[in-house]
Amino acid sequence: MANLSILGSGAWGSALSIALSDNFEKIYLHAYTEEEAKSLSPKHPALSVNYPDNVELTSDLSPIQHSQSVLIAVPSYGFGSTLETIQPLLTSKHNVAWVTKGFDTDKGRFLHESFEAILNDHFSCAISGPSFAFEVATRKPTALTVASLDKNTRDYWSKALHTKTLRTYTNEDIIGVEVGGSLKNILAIAAGIAAGLGFGANTQAALITRGLAEMIRLGKSLGAHERTFNGLSGLGDLVLTCSDDLSRNRRFGKELANNQSVEQALDNVGATVEGLNTLELVLSIAKKNKVELPICEQVYQVTQGNVTPTQAVTQLMLRDQIKE
Repeated sequence: MANLSILGSGAWGSALSIALSDNFEKIYLHAYTEEEAKSLSPKHPALSVNYPDNVELTSDLSPIQHSQSVLIAVPSYGFGSTLETIQPLLTSKHNVAWVTKGFDTDKGRFLHESFEAILNDHFSCAISGPSFAFEVATRKPTALTVASLDKNTRDYWSKALHTKTLRTYTNEDIIGVEVGGSLKNILAIAAGIAAGLGFGANTQAALITRGLAEMIRLGKSLGAHERTFNGLSGLGDLVLTCSDDLSRNRRFGKELANNQSVEQALDNVGATVEGLNTLELVLSIAKKNKVELPICEQVYQVTQGNVTPTQAVTQLMLRDQIKE
């Protein structure tokens, strides 16, 4: 059995170290600092499961050299810098993939574009899908998408991530998978705002459906395949993230609806809100490609303090009627 290094000891990286512990001889879970590594023992505070015996928490990156596989689970804003840091430790024989969702906001590009710019001797591989960390850690059945243009890379990670409670599907459309994983976070903020305002299931269904339409429009303009958005990394992840308060993006939206400032809302959520991190860049990309994203636009206006949550919903309802 091979060794695995997971970069990022947050709830998602920690959950995967637990769920994949039977698939690898040793899993190194890399924290940002030694203090962080020590503070997580015996379990991550957001999870109810102790780390298995073969999971080692460390801030030392040298074990990457003894790992055949490397899985990146850091927030999107740290994706590029993480790749630059580990690049000297990698060889062409390492299998590298990421479960990070979002865009590289520093460079204004897709994660796979940053990956290929820094690790040009490796094939890009994005892993996404409807997957709350808590449920993965407690081994609730979960399905994921493994996306890469390279068949061997897809097949390797699909097998590496397959367990009794994790099922994987492969996909060649890495752009579609990344767009789905990014926009669903922004749309979940909108769903949280609606829930926080006391709106019901009708509103949620409308947001998910019209949000999916925004996701498809942007994805197709960037070269993605429409069918990808009907799968796990599109509709599947969108429904999950918009529907349950395990979603930090949805919780953030609910905080905004309760008249909390962005700073207060972030503090109350107490975790990274990827939808907020990528919101401005997504709208910039959409504008460049002449794609309308009315729901995302109203989320942006709320976070900028330009409109109240109630006014944002009113603006959406008063838009010109169009054909579905």
